[in-house]
Parts: sequence; structure tokens; C-alpha cells
Amino acid sequence: MEKSRPNQPYSDGEWRLLEASCTNQIAAARRTQRQALEAAGRGADPSSHGVTFDNLAWLWLHAGPAEARRAAERFGRGAGVDQGHGAAVEAALFPTSETAFAYLTLFAMRTGIVPDGIDVLRLDNITRTSANTALLSYRKGRTGNEALNLPRDAVRLLDRWLEHSAQLRDHAGDLADRLWIYVGCDGLGRGQGRIFDRPRSQRQRRAWMESSGVLGDDGQPLPVHGGRVRATYHHRRDRTAWTGRTTIDPNHSARVEGDHYLSSHTPAQLDALEGIIEQAQGDVRRKAAPPVVVSSEDAAAFAADFPRLVEDAGLDAAAVSALLSGEQDMFVAACASPLNGPHAPAGTLCPARPWVCLLCPLAAFAPRHLPNLLRLKEYFSRQAQQMTTGQFLRIFGPYTARLDEDVLPRFGPAAIEAATRQSAETATFLPLHLEEQPQ
Repeated sequence: MEKSRPNQPYSDGEWRLLEASCTNQIAAARRTQRQALEAAGRGADPSSHGVTFDNLAWLWLHAGPAEARRAAERFGRGAGVDQGHGAAVEAALFPTSETAFAYLTLFAMRTGIVPDGIDVLRLDNITRTSANTALLSYRKGRTGNEALNLPRDAVRLLDRWLEHSAQLRDHAGDLADRLWIYVGCDGLGRGQGRIFDRPRSQRQRRAWMESSGVLGDDGQPLPVHGGRVRATYHHRRDRTAWTGRTTIDPNHSARVEGDHYLSSHTPAQLDALEGIIEQAQGDVRRKAAPPVVVSSEDAAAFAADFPRLVEDAGLDAAAVSALLSGEQDMFVAACASPLNGPHAPAGTLCPARPWVCLLCPLAAFAPRHLPNLLRLKEYFSRQAQQMTTGQFLRIFGPYTARLDEDVLPRFGPAAIEAATRQSAETATFLPLHLEEQPQ
């Protein structure tokens, strides 16, 4: 079976042009409608007060497009009414297929819903949860019913559309509960003044592409494809923030999503992703290494017992002696290379917080560090009381686990008891930022 070809996301330039074109068309249509509604407010029945733009606007607003066209035909050309006059008034008062298509496309760009889910929406699919929020229920062809908490910009766009289509909805009959209604004609130009509810046919997409004048990166008219809009939405979202989901679609496997979404990245982006993965794997490997806890100040014995640390930090005999003597103590540990740590550029003194040393591959813990390690343990206890469990585990969880399970148990009970007395007798505090100080 031949592998399906994933939808190619639009480029950033194409996406911005498409969004700007839809926004500009919507803004122009809303301005025209406001002017037509003002004219209708000034107008009256043209059969009694004559044919003017204001009176025609009044007729179309109160009678609806179909009845207004029939009434205008009775006036005839002798009264100064022709098809062009009626069409102009109709297009000003009610959304046309081009306007409805622009709203629908922009809504898809702001939500990322599948095309078949957007096209058949009804008013009862929208549940208002507050003035600025809404829950949208829709049906996805392959999997069934789904729901989405709409982003705020999508809620505002939806409110503008409902306001824009309100006058037409009053005359839509059975189609009044359909979301994307518009006035127009069928593909053969028949049925002028009829109301429809599917503005994204292939013919309408082609007509909008030609009329909008939006060009792609290749200089050709940019086609609007619902699948590409959805792919671009997720592609752009994944580059800005992580939502907590391991896949874009819960019905997809990681492999399917990798084929359909990662394959759309540029070679430079793929290189960056591989670099991030390598860095993350290195962090996991370093954190899995056991802590270096020393009890001897003999350089030769240290080099024999901890060859990994000596090799990774490039320590010679003089550096090992400095490490053991306390010359390179930070706060809760001695640092094998303070100017070449993993948390700062080379040649810069490590700026990490005291607890970060607990998981640092360059840290070595000696009995002289026990008082400060116990003070750090007390600090963790205070933070656990002031924070929620989720917050504490997210920020301090790995460090307190390393301290309680790996570092402190390596020292004897007598050493810990002596260090406890020493930490209680002295007034040394952790080197904390102002906002981290106990209140």
C-alpha cells in the first residue's frame, strides 16, 4: 500500500498573506454592511416612496433576498430598477460566498479543526461558557464527535460572523441553524438571491483564489486547502509552546505524526531537533549517574575511586588536590570545574542555584558539606509546606530525591548528627535570591 503524502504547511509568508487577505475582506464587508444598514434605516417601502438606494436597502432588509428580488421585478426597468441595483444592495446587506469563505478560512486558521468538522457546523454546536469563551462541538469524519475550547481570537471572530449574518439568518428558513450561510447562486449562475450553507466548494475556493490576488512563494495564485491550513496551524503551534500532549491528534500514533508533521520541517529545523534530542539524552545520562561522595582527602585514592569525574572534567593531580582541599567549594558541594560547567558558557563562573549541584556531574560531596546539605534539606521542607504538591515536585522533586535517597545515606549517622549540631549552632543561610528568602 502506497504511503499517503502529508499536507505541506504554508510558509510563514504565505500564512501571513492569507490571514491578511481574509481579515481585509471581512473588514471591508463589515464596513459596507454598516453603510447599507444605515441606508435601510433611512429608507421606506419603494412601492410607495420611490426607488432609491435607501428604499431598496429597506426592502431587502425587511423582505429578504428572494422576496425582494420578486418585488423588484414587479417595479421593472421603468422604475429604474435592474438586476445590478438589486445585486449591489443584496451584496452590501448580506454575506456573499466570498465573505463567508473568508470567515470560514480565518476560523480554521485560528482553531486548526479538520475541514469536514468546520464546514457542517450548526449553531447548536456552540456552547457559550462566558462572554469571552465558548466550547465548540464538531464531528470528525474518521473518529466521531470531538470538542474544543475555542481560543479567544476564534471566539471574537465567531461573534463577528454571527453579527454579520444575523440579518440573513432572519430570512434563512430551514438553514437558519446552519453556521456558514450566505446569499448567492449555484455554480451555473442560477437561483440568484437564494441562501446556501456550504461556502467551501472547489468552485468557490478557485473563485476566491483568483479574486483575492494572494500569491504563494512560487509567484502563482495561492490555493486555499483545508488540510494544509490544519497542518500549518499545528506546525506553528508546535514551534511556540508545548500543550502537554505527546501527539497532535490523540487518534494518531507517534510514528504517524512523525511522518505527517516532522517530515514538513526544513533540514535546518531537523538538525536543531536532533541537537535538542541529543542534549536531552545527555542530561538524562548525567542525572542517572550516581553522586560523587568522598570521605578521603587523598588525591590518588580519589582518582582511583572516581575515574569518570576525573576524565569528564579533565582533572590533573593539582586540580584533584584543589577539589579535595575545599578551594573549589560552591555551597553544598565541591565543583570539579567551576569555570567550565554545563549551566554557563565556558570561562564563566557557574550561576546555578545551590540545589542544582545535587544533579550536576561535576559535583563532589564531602563531610564538610554536610551542614549546608542539611540546611538545604530544611529549605526543601519549608518550600513543600508553602507550595502545592504539583508545584514542589515540578521544581524541587528531582533534587530532594537525590538528596534524601543518594547523597545523605552515603554518610554515617555519627557524621550526620555532628553536622546537625553544627548547622543549628551557626547562622549560615543558603545563598538565595531575594524572592527565595523565607518570609
